[in-house]
Amino acid sequence: MMAPAATCAAVALLAVLVSLAACPVVGTVGGRVCEPTGCFGGACAGTPVEFEALDLPIMRWGVQGYTHAGSMKAYSLTEDDFSIFLHGPLWRPKQRKPEDFAPPLYISGTLVDKIWRLEDFRAKPTPEGTIITANMKFVSWAVAPSTMYPVPPMHEGGPERYLVAEGNPFLVNPGNHTTSMWLGGVDLVDEQKCTTIFPADTLGKMTGKVVNTVECHASGFCFFSVWKFYDDTLPSEDDCLYWCRVSTLNDPTSCMMSGVVRDERGEQICHVDGKGAVHGLTIGKTDPENECVFDLFLLFTGKGTFDAGDSSIYKLRMEVSRDGLEATSVRTLQREPWGAELWQKSVQAPHDVGVDHAWIDDDGRHVWVGTFREMNDGVHMLDYDTGELIHSIQGISSILPGKYSYTSGIKGIGAWGKPGSLLAIATCEKFGEQFMGGRSAIVLVDISSSGQTNGTSAGGGSNGGSNGGSWNAENSRVADMTFVV
Repeated sequence: MMAPAATCAAVALLAVLVSLAACPVVGTVGGRVCEPTGCFGGACAGTPVEFEALDLPIMRWGVQGYTHAGSMKAYSLTEDDFSIFLHGPLWRPKQRKPEDFAPPLYISGTLVDKIWRLEDFRAKPTPEGTIITANMKFVSWAVAPSTMYPVPPMHEGGPERYLVAEGNPFLVNPGNHTTSMWLGGVDLVDEQKCTTIFPADTLGKMTGKVVNTVECHASGFCFFSVWKFYDDTLPSEDDCLYWCRVSTLNDPTSCMMSGVVRDERGEQICHVDGKGAVHGLTIGKTDPENECVFDLFLLFTGKGTFDAGDSSIYKLRMEVSRDGLEATSVRTLQREPWGAELWQKSVQAPHDVGVDHAWIDDDGRHVWVGTFREMNDGVHMLDYDTGELIHSIQGISSILPGKYSYTSGIKGIGAWGKPGSLLAIATCEKFGEQFMGGRSAIVLVDISSSGQTNGTSAGGGSNGGSNGGSWNAENSRVADMTFVV
């Protein structure tokens, strides 16, 4: 998924490419681009990188709207190789070493078809303040990668594998020294190869689908959002939320069954004019009395613009079954609007916030939501149970001088006010500005203290209990990323 920018040239190009998509070329599936590198298992030197320190304003939400509540310490890494679209941050907290400022972090370069791993994070005091350094390794090629979901190694002592959501509505993929034509899908990437598990049908594997987000639940069901940045501007009828029952969550090499998720009325959750389609999603708490019932948060976005558009968030109660019957495999028990203060009240129509991706903190109390539109670009903390907006961290839009940067992915470790807690925020640059030198940044925000100009205190782990349901932060979730042209 790219970034909003509906220019005539882009629309014309898109029309040509969509027409090409109707004539699939045999042998051009994602594997031609998708391929692990020699660094996939970490056996390479990598490149030293340094993050720049900055402060981001935090705004508290109340009955009178926003009030300034201080600033948050943050660190930004900008690289030319990121190009203008960066997505899919994914922390690996169990791999954190005692000397690490932060655990390893994966990020996706959507326009350049690359996935990197950042590791060996160190906080170093200097006369000018603390700087953060890390080692960056290019670990895999993938077709316009966005979010990732971790999968156990193929063998004992081996590297973790990943389900990667891939999506390129422009069809042509130049990565890995190839020029393949594929819209995207979900690939299982290991140290040897890439295995496409979605789309599962023969024609779908050839043409692909523009997948934005992949998340899985411990029950063995995964969910994929098919969403294009121009949803609700140009025809996007196949933008839907899909489910997939994998062979096993520890080795998800195929979808045994799959389909479009239906709401509580039995209607498919797909594009709707004036609403858009599911852009990001995140799996919430599991019912403590039924491991097959859980919460699912859906972030709907429509129109490829940076001001007006469509946004909404819904909280669903889901039930899954491995009884082998497609009709009863995935059921929506309940659906309700959630977080409306953010998407209905924090900006006034016709402006819109542009909801993107979400992360639930490790104690299960708060949901962090990223937004990309200009009137309220940033990340926002909401109460899990009530959906009330608590505060917003802004300033992402001015990280790159003279450019508009927007939030395009979010993942965290820990929880608000707890030691060692950090947000990782992927950013993109507004489409068109790359002709003046295109770059994007990954931003780390220290949330280990509860606001008011905090210091560098993120060295150490955090793990909380859960409220009102079973919550295991390592259990199910990855969200993040995405296009917007």
